[in-house]
Amino acid sequence: MPETELTDSRTTKHKTKDSVFSRLFTDPKNILQLYKDLHPEDTSTTVDDIQPETLETVLVNDIYNDLGFIVKDNENPKYILLIEAQSIWTENITLRMLFYVTETYRRFLKASKQSEHISRKVYLPKPEFYVVYTGNRVMPEEVSLNKTYFDGTAPLDIKVKVLTAPGTNTIYGQYIAFSKIYDQQRKIYSNTLDCIKETIGICLEKGFLSDFLNAHKQEVVTMLSELFDEKALREQYDIALMTESEARGRAIGEAAGEARGRAIGEAAGEARGRAIGEAAGEARGKAKGEENGFLKALTGLVKKGILTVSQAAEEANLSIAEFETKTGIKAT
Repeated sequence: MPETELTDSRTTKHKTKDSVFSRLFTDPKNILQLYKDLHPEDTSTTVDDIQPETLETVLVNDIYNDLGFIVKDNENPKYILLIEAQSIWTENITLRMLFYVTETYRRFLKASKQSEHISRKVYLPKPEFYVVYTGNRVMPEEVSLNKTYFDGTAPLDIKVKVLTAPGTNTIYGQYIAFSKIYDQQRKIYSNTLDCIKETIGICLEKGFLSDFLNAHKQEVVTMLSELFDEKALREQYDIALMTESEARGRAIGEAAGEARGRAIGEAAGEARGRAIGEAAGEARGKAKGEENGFLKALTGLVKKGILTVSQAAEEANLSIAEFETKTGIKAT
C-alpha cells in the first residue's frame, strides 16, 4: 500500500456544513462528472454549462444543502439538480428537498428577473433530486414525499432517487466507497491519524477519488480528523447520557415502582407471606398462645380464690409485678 505523508494539522477552519462531499464538488469538473454519471445520454454539456446553486448560509437557521447546480443548454437553464449526502438516513429527506427546491426556485426567479406574480407562465428548469447514501441500510431506488407522509393520496409529491452503489465507474460511487472504507478503518484504529492515513492509502490504491485526494490530502486529513473527533465525542456523550439516564431512571423507577410494587407485592406476597408467615408464626404463635392461655387459666384460678397472686406468679415463673402487668390483677 502506498505510503502517505500526513500531519495532524487542525488549522483549517470549516463551517459545520463543510464535508469531504461538499469540498469534492466545489470543483466544476467534478460536478460535470457527477452530472454525466447521472445523465450518460448527454454528451454535449461542458464545464461552462454548469452553474453551482448550492444554498449557502450565514445564519444558523437558514436553509442550506450539500450540493445544487443548474445545467444549461445554449445558455438556457434546463435542469436543477439538488443532491444530499447522507450517512445516517433521515425519513424527512423528501420534505427537506421540498424546502431546498422552493428556495432555489425563489432565488432563480430573482436572478432571472422573473416574478410568480405576473399573469404569463415563468420559465423554470426541470428539478431532479438525489441522495448519495453511504450508510448500511438497504434502501429503495426512490423515495416519495407523497408516499412517506400521505400514503400516496396527496396532490403534492417530491421523488428522490437514492444512490447507494460504491465503485470506480461513477464519481458518486467513488465517494460512497471512500466513506465506507473510512467507516471500516475507524472500527480498526483508535488513533485518528492512523485511521485517516489507512483510509487514504486504500482509496489511492483502489482508485477511489485519487485525483481529489492527491490534490487536497491535507485538507481531507483536517476534515476527517474533525469528523473522527466528533463521532468519538458523540459516543462519549451517549455513554454519559446513558449513565445519567440510568441514575434518573432508578429514582423515577423506584418512586413509580414503589406504588406499583405495593399493589403487585401485596397480591403476590400475600400468598407467599401466608405460607412463610404460617410456618414462622406457628412456632411463635404456639409459644405466645400457650403463654397467654396459661396466664388466662391462672387468672381464672386467682379470681375464683383458688390461687393467690403470689402462687399464680410462681406457677407462671414470673415475679408478682410481671404477673400483675401481664394479667392486670393486683395482689391484695
